[in-house]
Amino acid sequence: MTSNPHYLIIGNGAAGLSAAEVIRQRDTNGRITIVTNEPYRFYSRPGIAYLIMNQVSADQLVSRSENFYKKHRFNLRLGEVIRLDIENRSVHFDDGDQISYDVLLLAVGAAAVPSPFPGSDAEGVLTFDTLDDARTVMKHGRKAKTAVVVGGGITAMELSEGLRHQGVRTILLQRGDRIWARLFDVKESAIIEHAAIHEGIEIWYKEEIEEILSRKGKVSGVRLKSGKEIKCQIVGVAIGVRPNVTLVKALPIEQDRGVMVNEFMQSSTPNVFAAGDIAQVYDRWTKKHHLDVLWPSAINEGRAAGYNMVDVARGHSPQFSYEKGSPFNAAMLYGIHLTVIGQISGNLKENEGEALSYLSRGSSQVWTAPFSSSYRSAWDKDGANSIRIVMDGSRIVGALILGDQRLADPLRELVQQEVDLSAYQEQLLSAGADLPKALLGVWSEWKKSQ
Repeated sequence: MTSNPHYLIIGNGAAGLSAAEVIRQRDTNGRITIVTNEPYRFYSRPGIAYLIMNQVSADQLVSRSENFYKKHRFNLRLGEVIRLDIENRSVHFDDGDQISYDVLLLAVGAAAVPSPFPGSDAEGVLTFDTLDDARTVMKHGRKAKTAVVVGGGITAMELSEGLRHQGVRTILLQRGDRIWARLFDVKESAIIEHAAIHEGIEIWYKEEIEEILSRKGKVSGVRLKSGKEIKCQIVGVAIGVRPNVTLVKALPIEQDRGVMVNEFMQSSTPNVFAAGDIAQVYDRWTKKHHLDVLWPSAINEGRAAGYNMVDVARGHSPQFSYEKGSPFNAAMLYGIHLTVIGQISGNLKENEGEALSYLSRGSSQVWTAPFSSSYRSAWDKDGANSIRIVMDGSRIVGALILGDQRLADPLRELVQQEVDLSAYQEQLLSAGADLPKALLGVWSEWKKSQ
């Protein structure tokens, strides 16, 4: 490699920017170009849910100033990459320009699955994945009377809540008989349902869209498979996200649902790395390569990739081995705090099926991966607060917390460290209403022993 290598990063999100920051720390002279197809500096993708609920402004979501990019000498290049030439180490843009590189990071993320329903070309059919999407939701929300939202994960719930905050009558369609059955158990679904109804959201179960209706090119309603029709001006489609693999599909790089990477975030082409939503990373919990679209994962993967990109640029083997931690995410759903850690499922007997062909923004494949037959669950609920842990033998492998979050950090540590709790196993599984107290005691005893 050259003495002044060029690091090219496609993607200005959590993974791409995290990588750039680490590269600059390790290589003060290298050139760093960050390519983005969004006309914004780095912003909080999870924060768009709070924008449509009128809790933050768009300016507050942008967390990096122009001076930040100048100070770190990041060249921010706005444009659409249409072709990668990894043999000649160059990328080609839609305006005819091309850029050469020494080391490349693919941090192109994932995008919302487009609406699959007939009539989806009508104005008012919306997805919810970017800052532009959020602005479009707010624009349509100012005029609409009724919105229909379809989807079973976090994004659908955030979108329905945001539209209701815009003063729009909002109907959330669920294909099954309860909310997010792949993650929540029956009682947890009921807690979220109660909170949604309290917010004024209508939930229609066992209903699916047959066709989106329009008038003069604009949404006028939906026809459901049950034969019912709903007059509406907005159809919000939040049926999952897919990695943006269009650029890499034809490349001689090992791929599955995303780009397969080793423990160094390195693809099968040594000077091409991948991180964030597009990277399929080995997961020690399930012993498989998985995707997730979690913000903390993108940051940590980007940092690892950036560290190793410098080694490769200097002609060395990568040194920093990335080990994926237990999946972790926190969200606010209809006013209730949610934390999900590790391996957790709404139905321990449920097998991986068609629903896993889509991945909800803010979730992980690991959460809903099939459990071994040895998994057991302990659950405690008090009002709107709920804690559920899943144990495999003597280890806690997953936890789901609704409401009171005081145990979020202790549980995350117990899962992440794979703590042997054989002495407390039966106590935890039989604790019932005393589960929070028992968990806190177990964690305190373990901390003292460290």
